[in-house]
Amino acid sequence: MSKVSHLNFDIKEILDKESIITAFQPIVSLKRKKIVGLEALTRGCSPSDESIIPPNLLFESAEQNGKSIELDRLCRRTAIKNFHKIKNHRDMVLFVNLNTSVLNQDGELQMLTKYYADSEGIDYSNIAIEIVESAVENNDKLIEVIEKYREIGFFVALDDFGALHSNLNRLVITKPDIIKIDRCLVHNVSKSYYQRSIIKSIIELAKTIGSLTLAEGLEEEVDILTCYEMGIDLYQGFYFARPGAYDEIAVESCLNKVLTCADKIKKNIETSIHENKEKHKENQKIIEEVEGRLNKLAIKDFFQEFQETANGNDSVQCIYLLDSSGTQIGPTICGCGKKNLKHNHFFRPAEELDDHSLKDYYYYISHLGLERFYTNPYISLASGQLCRTASFRTNAGAKDYIVCIDFIEQKLDIQD
Repeated sequence: MSKVSHLNFDIKEILDKESIITAFQPIVSLKRKKIVGLEALTRGCSPSDESIIPPNLLFESAEQNGKSIELDRLCRRTAIKNFHKIKNHRDMVLFVNLNTSVLNQDGELQMLTKYYADSEGIDYSNIAIEIVESAVENNDKLIEVIEKYREIGFFVALDDFGALHSNLNRLVITKPDIIKIDRCLVHNVSKSYYQRSIIKSIIELAKTIGSLTLAEGLEEEVDILTCYEMGIDLYQGFYFARPGAYDEIAVESCLNKVLTCADKIKKNIETSIHENKEKHKENQKIIEEVEGRLNKLAIKDFFQEFQETANGNDSVQCIYLLDSSGTQIGPTICGCGKKNLKHNHFFRPAEELDDHSLKDYYYYISHLGLERFYTNPYISLASGQLCRTASFRTNAGAKDYIVCIDFIEQKLDIQD
């Protein structure tokens, strides 16, 4: 079949003859190493020559001709009917897109989907209704629709979350079963610390409200591995399979991709553990060497030691000294190769007399009696780079001090 390149079809004829086809795209679980769901995607089929009508043209024509409700019903009914034909459909969940533009016009949407499922003998728990969260401006309407579908027994998925005006508050008030994270956040996520930070926030909130997360639009293996490391539950995209017929060939191809990813995830975990151990050992060695040398020095000689340590270790971003109240003593010392740290209102190295008393690396040492402390990775205000701060006690002239060493965790482009 060939594609129709322009609107040279009659949407009314398409509807009258029910001339549409359902393309299925697998949704996979890497932990379970299996296909757990299928998203139903509709394509038009020209009655005259059986050429394929792309979905954007099909739905645009329906909207222009006031046929959106009719097309939406036909798509759902056809998808459920075709899903029933799949041999092991009871082991999967069918994801059905809901045209949210018709929510205010059609009060029977929930009952019709229920009727279509009953007609084919499909259990309600085998169907997930996808709602594009950003397309429903009224929160009360969104909650009402979700609650009605959930009362019947369907799963509810918020689609394209992270696009347009999506906001985390909507997850709290709707508590969907599944959150589909939009491709705009997923694409190239392996290269963007900021995209990863946003997705991690969504994942953490999803865990709190009891939702599963699904990354859609995955095309690159490296992005899939990154999503797995962050804790994404489900995966969908061209990497695993393009929308099409769900047959033995499609299943085998998809599962081979799943197994390939699973093997690489295992190797990545092993490599990451080894690299982290080595990095920690290297950092610990630097800390112990600095600690040992400071014990023999007066306070006035500390900063020369800091400078030599920063210059001699690429992993050290900067070093600074705090007194017992958390106030910085002297300047922040950076290595020769790290002079170009950002200096603006947000990113600048801390200065003498700056207050660090609310920082973890001070608080845990000062108030919990720890001798050493290692922070989680964070964006350094000295540079805009990802770092960890190691802090430890020292003393000079009968006074206690806290030495802080910022170790570079990962180099980032602040514009990334």
